[in-house]
Amino acid sequence: MLILTVLFQSSFGLSRPYFYINKAMSWPEAQSYCRERFTDLATVDSMDDVNRLVNIVDAGYNGSVWIGLKRGTQTRWVWSDGENNTSLYYNWDSGQPDGEGDCIATYSGAWHDGRCDLLLYFTCYMGNTSYLIQTYKNWTDAQSYCRQHYTDLPTIRNSAENDQIKKILLSGYYIWIGLFFDSWEWSDKWSRVFRHWAADQPFLSSGSGNCIAMARNNSGKWAQYSCDLKQPFICYGDDKRKQIVRLKVTCKGKCALNDPSLQTTILNEISEKLKNMMLESDSIISWRKGEDGGLFKQENNHMVNQDNECNREL
Repeated sequence: MLILTVLFQSSFGLSRPYFYINKAMSWPEAQSYCRERFTDLATVDSMDDVNRLVNIVDAGYNGSVWIGLKRGTQTRWVWSDGENNTSLYYNWDSGQPDGEGDCIATYSGAWHDGRCDLLLYFTCYMGNTSYLIQTYKNWTDAQSYCRQHYTDLPTIRNSAENDQIKKILLSGYYIWIGLFFDSWEWSDKWSRVFRHWAADQPFLSSGSGNCIAMARNNSGKWAQYSCDLKQPFICYGDDKRKQIVRLKVTCKGKCALNDPSLQTTILNEISEKLKNMMLESDSIISWRKGEDGGLFKQENNHMVNQDNECNREL
């Protein structure tokens, strides 16, 4: 009996394929599991991704699941929609930022940092148009509102865009925009900075937990937990499914089954059959050694013929 490992791969367009793993593991354990069997713990770029994650979690499970976000070693100003991870344009007011908080509001076009829990008016964007929302919300709730009803809090890339938003502002009011101070990074080092925090998240103190999980029963919102907590998790990958196929080879006479050239010939024949089944285009096939280090195990009840040929039953 020979054992063959077949790794089938197919394309899902531009969407990152996700896999819910119903095993309770710590964040580091989950990371190792995902890297071994897929690509990494889940990286999330948009609300569409959030909704996909929520939908693949078992319907009967209402807890949280690990994703690939963890506290990093660097902090930087980034935008809510994640389009660019380091802004090249800032319009700070004199003396700003002064360390008062991690979220940014504009006052007559000049930017100020402030506590994210402050209740302010805010702006949203959709397409090329910005909208002033005259409802008091903290920064996280303002972000959620914009994502639900528009696209997101606005990203301001240059002075022209800043002037465009300035035209819709109310004089004498601080207005939330999409800039915030971020100290988190994805397990796979992905550069986009989309975040989907729960209302009271994130906490600045590292003692609050350095690893991030998604709550299925809270619209997929994210919160901090101790990395040692054991819970299910979500991996992402290139939709690679490892499948072990066991094959029986019947030999007439003596066969040099450990001959690498013969093993390659067998793999080539399997590859042709997969191609005929339209499964081969992205497949990776290889032999998997048994516990004894060999590829083949000889069965006692075999027939011997003197013509010394190998018949491969595939």
